[in-house]
Amino acid sequence: MKGLLIFALVLFYGSTYGDELRWAADTESGAPSVFYDANNQLVGFEKEIIEEVCKQLDRTPVFCQNDWAWLIPGLDHGLYDAIVEGLFRSEENKDAVLFSIPYYVCQMSLVVREDDDEVKTIEQCARKKVGILCASWPKVVLSQRKDMTLLEYPNEYGALSDLKNRRVNAAVIDYPAATYSMMAFDGLKIINNFGKVEYLVAVNKNNPALIKDINRALLELIKSGKIQAIVSKWGLNNPLFDEYVAKVTCSGSTDACETFKQEQSIGKLQKYAKLLPVFAKAALVTLEVSICGMVLAVVLGLVLVLIKLYAPRWMQLIVTLFVEVIRGTPLIIQLFFIFYGLPFIGVTLKPLVAGIVALGINYAAYESENFRAGLEAVPSGQMEAARALGMNQWQSLRYVVIPQAFCFVLPPLTNDFIAIIKESSLVSLITIVELTKTYTTIASSSFDFFVPGIIVAIFYLALGLPFVRLAKLAENYLALEKSVYRTKRIPKKTSVNVQ
Repeated sequence: MKGLLIFALVLFYGSTYGDELRWAADTESGAPSVFYDANNQLVGFEKEIIEEVCKQLDRTPVFCQNDWAWLIPGLDHGLYDAIVEGLFRSEENKDAVLFSIPYYVCQMSLVVREDDDEVKTIEQCARKKVGILCASWPKVVLSQRKDMTLLEYPNEYGALSDLKNRRVNAAVIDYPAATYSMMAFDGLKIINNFGKVEYLVAVNKNNPALIKDINRALLELIKSGKIQAIVSKWGLNNPLFDEYVAKVTCSGSTDACETFKQEQSIGKLQKYAKLLPVFAKAALVTLEVSICGMVLAVVLGLVLVLIKLYAPRWMQLIVTLFVEVIRGTPLIIQLFFIFYGLPFIGVTLKPLVAGIVALGINYAAYESENFRAGLEAVPSGQMEAARALGMNQWQSLRYVVIPQAFCFVLPPLTNDFIAIIKESSLVSLITIVELTKTYTTIASSSFDFFVPGIIVAIFYLALGLPFVRLAKLAENYLALEKSVYRTKRIPKKTSVNVQ
């Protein structure tokens, strides 16, 4: 009896798991696709559509969260069965997964500021800055144009926030996201809808049976009007969607998804060779941000430690509080505060400047402690001797104490510069296209995270290794100087011949 009970439980849980449809999306994309509402409940028109699909298939929907850039790799690794989040078919991804028929069709929306009467169409964005989302259909379409500067953002908020703060002249976003984003941004308006975007369900390329079931379910839902009801409920009706629904309803069919055809991988070396200049350009941006950030950190760190050691007491307390706050909060929070927070008080910085300032301020707190250790390592008699020679306090610091302290601080400064090169990857979150941003963009569009990862790792090593060598040479040099100094100070013992 006990064995039969165990066997029944195994059959029950096995059949229950088999009836699940694990679908993935990135809730960071926001309303109205798939997002968490004020009650922390998962909602969205795409969520409702996939739930209706699961009812047709007699399966239980199970939501799986994943970052947008990792949705297709997660599908390849079997983390879930389908992707439902505004996915579109492109030349890069059409052979990576199996796509369903469209469940929603819309246009792209051109968003500008309400006080901007100069831009009325996408053609009038020539020689202007336009914000777009990473790995989006607007990026695919607008990347073919060479007459405008495209700035990429991980979500709608970044693009529209920069538009409002006049960092970009316009933003191009899918119609649903643009419609709902307008509720959170005053001073912006949608002036034109253009192009065509099809939202598709994606499944693993080795699961053609599932895509056939999903296609059948979507056709039934369109014919019954359930998808139209969901779209209407969320206020997302548009002429293209109505035209598509009429076509499906009348003919009973639409463009079928392309079946997967395994092709030989040819010309990959040539493709990645062409990407080397792109990585090289991004490496120069990384180096620029790192060098400027480190220079600011060294200068500001020295000023902070001098105030902390030699300024009046009230100034010392302010500096101490500043250093502790900076060291106690994450760099990414400081970066977002400087770039997105300061515009609320009228301080708007360009992305490159904001990245340099964030890195410089963050590392200045650490460099101030390095300089403090270096200054305290200099014997107090050096300051007293300088003052005895008639120098004032500033002259004593400038010509006697600080040069000696710098010898002690040089090795940790070099190590921190190597660290800031790697930390500079965070500036990719504020539209700066550096090495990490270039890697994620290329990898997510080509769905190859291996080879581009090796390439970007080589570039980071190429940037960091020279400074590793410089740190070693500096340490050897300082060790030699100390050795020479001791040799000069310690008299040699004379040998005595014993008769």
